[in-house]
Amino acid sequence: MITEGERPKPPELISLYAAIPAVFGTLKEEFEVPDTYELALYHVDAAEPFLRKAVDIAAITMRKMQALRWVAKPGVETTNDVVVTLAADLLRSLDHLVGCCHDQTNADSLTRFKHQVALAARHAGGDGGVARLR
Repeated sequence: MITEGERPKPPELISLYAAIPAVFGTLKEEFEVPDTYELALYHVDAAEPFLRKAVDIAAITMRKMQALRWVAKPGVETTNDVVVTLAADLLRSLDHLVGCCHDQTNADSLTRFKHQVALAARHAGGDGGVARLR
């Protein structure tokens, strides 16, 4: 991958590291996501029946949050395009899940986190070139 330089991770990205566990717990509780979620990989279309229920979308979202937490961790090197891609995926699924929440407090928590992720992605994205973030 060709990068256009290095820069420090923006504080907005680093702050996600501390924010993610609470939202992860909110998703787990709100949608009753089990401790282990199995992915069906026997065929390219095997996931189709699992992409409709909120619990499945929540589980996949939680996995993406695990990835975002890892790249937001101080000392873990990443690139800004990875951050922006993870954020884009999360924003779409969080939008959907906010509408599925039974508890308004949880919906508000997901909405606040969604805005925090968007802000971190904007700051990580920079001028649109690919940069290594340290």
